[in-house]
Amino acid sequence: MGIHQLAAATQILREAITGALPRQAAGALLELMASCLALLAKLSEALRESDDPRVAAAHARLVELLYRYTLREQLRSAIHLESTGAHLLEDDELAAVADSTVNLARPARQHSGRAHYQNTGDFLDGWLGINAHEGQHRVSDAHLLIARRLMDGSTAAPRFAQLAKLYAEAPALDPRMVARAARALDKFEPADTSFQGQPLQPTACNAQGQLLEEQAAELLQEPDRATRETKLSAMLSAERKARTQTRTPQPGIYPRGTVGDCDKYELLIGGTQREEFRSTLAQADNSRTTAGKAARAAGAAPDAAPRQQANAADEPASDGLFSSSEPPPPWAQAEQEEHEEHCESEDQEDAESRSSEWQPGTQDAQGTDGTKGSKDSALLGDGDVPVPQRRLNALLAALKQRSTGSPAKGITPRIGIHIQLNDLQDLGDPGKLGATTDHGLKLDSVDTAQLICQGEIYRVVFGPDGQPLDVGRKERFFTEAMKRAIFARDRGCIVPGCSAPPEMIEYHHNNWWERGGCTSTRNGSCLCRRHHHAVHAGLLSVVTVGGLAHILLPKHLDPLQMPRRNSVPVAA
Repeated sequence: MGIHQLAAATQILREAITGALPRQAAGALLELMASCLALLAKLSEALRESDDPRVAAAHARLVELLYRYTLREQLRSAIHLESTGAHLLEDDELAAVADSTVNLARPARQHSGRAHYQNTGDFLDGWLGINAHEGQHRVSDAHLLIARRLMDGSTAAPRFAQLAKLYAEAPALDPRMVARAARALDKFEPADTSFQGQPLQPTACNAQGQLLEEQAAELLQEPDRATRETKLSAMLSAERKARTQTRTPQPGIYPRGTVGDCDKYELLIGGTQREEFRSTLAQADNSRTTAGKAARAAGAAPDAAPRQQANAADEPASDGLFSSSEPPPPWAQAEQEEHEEHCESEDQEDAESRSSEWQPGTQDAQGTDGTKGSKDSALLGDGDVPVPQRRLNALLAALKQRSTGSPAKGITPRIGIHIQLNDLQDLGDPGKLGATTDHGLKLDSVDTAQLICQGEIYRVVFGPDGQPLDVGRKERFFTEAMKRAIFARDRGCIVPGCSAPPEMIEYHHNNWWERGGCTSTRNGSCLCRRHHHAVHAGLLSVVTVGGLAHILLPKHLDPLQMPRRNSVPVAA
């Protein structure tokens, strides 16, 4: 058969399956499905021989759609097996089915006494050759999302009707995520008694009285995958924490013996020290900061510290914590003069934006002399240092710096907290006082009150009558007050699903400076470095809706071109 004949036959088949298929021809349907599987394998093999990337992309998309269909059909098949009692089939019947010699014209023969398999999960294990636990999981998931079996052998509605609807009718949604959500919610519910004749409906609610299933269904309809996963995980984690009484251990460092030539310690951190430690690790992970480069170079160039100290006096004094000696990114070297000029100045602004100190009075992270690190080969390089090792380098450098006054490159943690104005006004009830750190940690009233006493409180007001922060066209770069206001409003990169930490944030002119944009909080937005470059490269677009910057994703990711804004940092 030629390819054109095959295409014509496929078109006839597609038209035929739009109508109802005869139930009496089950044998022919099984044979047709087996032929379709063989044809699918042959088609995939032929498509993989193409060197056209568009064919590869289309093929991968079709395979993923087929995979998601298969995942859904696995649960439907489990209910079909359970409702028909397939695990009770006699051995001869199963052998005939396996050999495709079964006579479907006569009734099936089933064991009246003890059968080969105890239940459907056990049957899936032996018949399909899958893990026994996997078989039981499929049956359990099917009861949650497809149907439940009653005592008389009939089926009833699944336990989570709203999630079941999403599972069946949202082909773009990964069915594995819906199944994980259903399994997690089922742990908050009492044991189901459907088989005893009393199907139970979901009753677990959140603190606001909303059904957890309803809340999960709303979160699963979030269009951005990363945002959807983050919010759903946060919701489930919060509910587990609320329902579990966990004894908080005593923070500290606990020796755990020696492994090989290494000492092993267990580190437990609580209170405000959690934010300090997270800030330390985030700054060590930032390859554009001098401190982050030093943590990387420490493992690759052991003699880097003497060279840094020797050249430190030759550099002018500045805040080196967020300074960078890295060359301009590739997009900054574009041939277009306008783009080149913009990127050059934006790169300078990026370096200045990283000098924001969220708490005053902190020691310079570069050392006690406050000097900027030298542009030597040790700092310019990015040593091949594993992530755990470079974090340890940063921690030890901070300890040396504070204990000996050494000018070695180190990191001083910054703690920024966000408090609602109403909570500050109601200090007569300190138990209600709470805050959220830049890294999303929830602080209780004790930790919040301690930080209020130790630090500086600055005010950021939102809305049309809020505090004006605008320097017009007089200045190119955002002031420290503007950066604080922009970050307090956006709480991180505004691209949906981005979870870049505060240390990676840059400040972007929504209406570019060289295009007439002014320097103001209204015209400024938070972007991580990766997405900042993507905006200037034309891969992402920034539009303003209701006074706030929103992102337009590429058309292949969002054909409707709906303005979107990251809601994960705000939710955190």
